[in-house]
Amino acid sequence: MKISNLNKTFGNKNVFDNKSFDFPDGKITYLMGESGKGKTTLLRIISGLDKDFTGTVDNIGKISYVFQEPRLFPALTVTENIEIVNDNPEISASELISIVELEGYENYRVFELSGGMKSRVSLARAIYYNADLILMDEPFASLDFEMKTRIIPKIISLLKNKTVIIVSHDVDEAKMYSDNIVKI
Repeated sequence: MKISNLNKTFGNKNVFDNKSFDFPDGKITYLMGESGKGKTTLLRIISGLDKDFTGTVDNIGKISYVFQEPRLFPALTVTENIEIVNDNPEISASELISIVELEGYENYRVFELSGGMKSRVSLARAIYYNADLILMDEPFASLDFEMKTRIIPKIISLLKNKTVIIVSHDVDEAKMYSDNIVKI
């Protein structure tokens, strides 16, 4: 996936000035850089949520997006929030619930969950959608160290051979799990 000649401003602040990016298909790319450098903005442009820019973004197909904050349906259960995006022939919602360690919470409504649990539901739903491109904006930030060490390897193994862009500030995580690192 390529982005060419990207220009984006916020008022007087020039975020991207004729920048180009290349994200290899079928690879996990970690997008890194200092706060305020445009990582989230780039994901919003790629996803089509931000159309106020100039430049070219390749046609990508179906996109799945894990936002920094979980965007779930509070009155629906964990299982309903995952299954609402379609059926994935490669993995079941219950398998994903197990991978993100939410067994026993399948029928809990989202408003009953902690922030970290909501983040894990968002991760499971993004994978269940079975998109051509998966965008993740600091998807593991709300997880404690022990949880990260248990579930990140499982999540990454599910994403192998998929085109994935993960925003992170964790250099060690990026070195361990990425196929490619792009710095902004």
